[in-house]
Amino acid sequence: MSTLSLHDRIFVPDYSDPGEVAAGLLAFDPEKCSRCGTCTRICPARSIRFGKKQGKQKPLPELMDLLPGISACVACGDCLAACPEDAISITRGFRASGYYQKITQKPEMTFPKRY
Repeated sequence: MSTLSLHDRIFVPDYSDPGEVAAGLLAFDPEKCSRCGTCTRICPARSIRFGKKQGKQKPLPELMDLLPGISACVACGDCLAACPEDAISITRGFRASGYYQKITQKPEMTFPKRY
């Protein structure tokens, strides 16, 4: 029988601390981006919006911060796949491994009973 408590097996980060939240980061190429808004509509986390207007040109898309330095981006790649101009790149992926640790399995739990 495992002596680990549920608290020992699951790590829930402090969502107000940028050091504990590893959100995805995107880069938008201003030369390639046509500002069509496809990325803002396709994002499942609704983490992309248009930034502030600079001059006569439409603003570039950008990640919205939930808190300073923390976005809802999980680097799923939906915006990359949908972008007709190939103007988006992922500069940092989302790492979920720090959020939920694996529960230890007993050796007798073999396929198909492995969870």
